[in-house]
Amino acid sequence: MDLYDATIPPLKRLTDAVQRLLACLDDPAQLEARLAADSFSAAEHFCVALGYVARTVMPLTGDEVPEMPMDTDPGAILALAHDMRFLLDQLDRTALNGADTLEITHVAGEAELTQPGCDYALLYALPNAQFHLTLAYATVRMAGAKVGKGHLDGFHVYSPGTSFVSDTPLN
Repeated sequence: MDLYDATIPPLKRLTDAVQRLLACLDDPAQLEARLAADSFSAAEHFCVALGYVARTVMPLTGDEVPEMPMDTDPGAILALAHDMRFLLDQLDRTALNGADTLEITHVAGEAELTQPGCDYALLYALPNAQFHLTLAYATVRMAGAKVGKGHLDGFHVYSPGTSFVSDTPLN
């Protein structure tokens, strides 16, 4: 599998997941929820996840990553999802030729890292995109949005009312 196939389809699925999840919100205030007082809001997690689309692809194509918006309005997040999907749809497979061996220097929190393109994409950027998407999902679900695993991954289907809560201890 080449780097294009390892990165672009999962990133396209991420942009689609954001759109599915946003469509399930009953109340825009669900985007303001936080899992912890010092964590990002759901809206901020959505923005960061979408920002990782550009943060993944653009260094691999040798392009500068633009400043990504952190507009937490539901319409703005949806527009960003559309923009990121457009970016991916316009990307020619050959744009990533040789990107796996590029040395990419980037900032992770307060750390400055230099990684080969393949490691950067597969071990840093994609996991971080999925991390923020998953936290956005968990946060809006905790805030009462009627979302399930299928809205997140686009694969699972469950009958309404399905629950995995049981009185049997897990240990």
